Amino acid sequence: MDSNYHEAKFLTKKQQDNLLAACKNLKYRLIILLMLDCGLRVTEVVSLRIKNFNFLQNYVEIDSLKKRKKPVVRRVHLTQRLLDTVANYLHTLKNYTSESYIFPAVSKQNQKGYLSRKQVWRKIKKLTGNAVYPHILRHTFASRVVNEGNELRTAQKLLGHSSSKTTEIYTHITEEQGRVAIASIEQESLTERWRRRFFPRKPIPLMPVEHGLTKFHVGRKNEVTQLRDLARKKVNTIIFGPQGIGKTHILDNFQADNILRIDDMHRPKTILGGLLLELFNGDKEAIGEALFKDQDIHKIITRDSAKRLVELLIQITKPLEYTIIIDDVGTVTKGGVGVLEKINNHFHIICAARQLKVDYGTFLSNFQRIELKPLSRTESLELIQKVSQPFIRRIEDYEAYKNHIFENTNGNPLSIIEMTQRYQKEPDITLEVIKDIRHTTALHEIDMSLPIVVFLSSLMVLRYVGGEVGEDAGAFRLIGGGFLVFALFARNLFRMGRRKFV
Repeated sequence: MDSNYHEAKFLTKKQQDNLLAACKNLKYRLIILLMLDCGLRVTEVVSLRIKNFNFLQNYVEIDSLKKRKKPVVRRVHLTQRLLDTVANYLHTLKNYTSESYIFPAVSKQNQKGYLSRKQVWRKIKKLTGNAVYPHILRHTFASRVVNEGNELRTAQKLLGHSSSKTTEIYTHITEEQGRVAIASIEQESLTERWRRRFFPRKPIPLMPVEHGLTKFHVGRKNEVTQLRDLARKKVNTIIFGPQGIGKTHILDNFQADNILRIDDMHRPKTILGGLLLELFNGDKEAIGEALFKDQDIHKIITRDSAKRLVELLIQITKPLEYTIIIDDVGTVTKGGVGVLEKINNHFHIICAARQLKVDYGTFLSNFQRIELKPLSRTESLELIQKVSQPFIRRIEDYEAYKNHIFENTNGNPLSIIEMTQRYQKEPDITLEVIKDIRHTTALHEIDMSLPIVVFLSSLMVLRYVGGEVGEDAGAFRLIGGGFLVFALFARNLFRMGRRKFV
């Protein structure tokens, strides 16, 4: 490190790089970056929870530490290096929820539940030879923002200063100005730009797990990252996959600012009414006045009411203001398709389905498709190990146990969990018990199309052979003739077997 730390109230670019290079601990690197790239106070950093981060829009929200009549929350966007660091750090945590502290207390005697600010002070002073303390990192952030040509009041808002005069000035600072200010201080070196271009980092899912059978993700890194990126761009998305593959798990833990949740699209008129009730805070009279003014509210049940409901939904909301999540769009009716076609350009829609009839897929013209496939063998074994941990000592042959579950489930997450739950009910999981318990719903279906094609081709060959062997060709001709009769109806039969689902 430079020996001139004590002469400056902020760190130079070289001093910042040296500090980060000296910090090998991922947790403290993240703490340093939160002060360097977001301007957080040390107490604000250590008391952060998972819920303070919005990984969809890439920002962190900080609650004011001072007591005020109204709670004050400021929002600071994340630089790419900070985003990469928090992603890698969260990946090291065991189980966490939205209420969990990012930096949990090391000592059980710590009643606050999060890391002591004194430990952060000691760590930074140790890394810099007692020359730097946390507030210098926060001051460095402010200097970087101002020196890049941003207004001083922008830095003041990002720093969260609380005086009445500055608060009055901050009301004119838009979120976009804050985003631009953070972008202005994020300057990658030429080496880093080339490295990112030719050696991109592996995607790391940034989705805390709050709901579901498990409080953790296994696999799905690419899919979760793809969904996060599409959602940030407000691209409509449909998630396909068989039962138990994890569609609901992903949707339950998806985070966005304004979410409207729908179970299915089986009764579109009822669903539209429910959405309006949500947006009008349950005020049916207000809905009636908005829809029909001087007419009876019961007109909602008329034939053209679905169209009126859609028009009102669009009228009272801004484009892409709300994200609509549909758990199962596979049950959509013809009327539901019409509704989705009308709203899919005004609302951001994320939906899931096991399959969808081709004739009902017309609303998908501006949807991106994400296919959820079974977990790989490595991922399946990881899931088995995690969910079996509470009773792993009762398993006689652990390797046979893991292999048996994988062979019976073929990487279907729900089937894996169901099988482990079934084993958990056994007092002793012997080798005989392992072999006796099976799960059939996730087994592969047998594809008979190839044997049928081979069989029919053989009949054609037999017909030809029958014409060549002479007097003993009766049986060959009979069998081959049977195929010719089949061929007369083959067109209708193949039409019945054509693909009916998206």
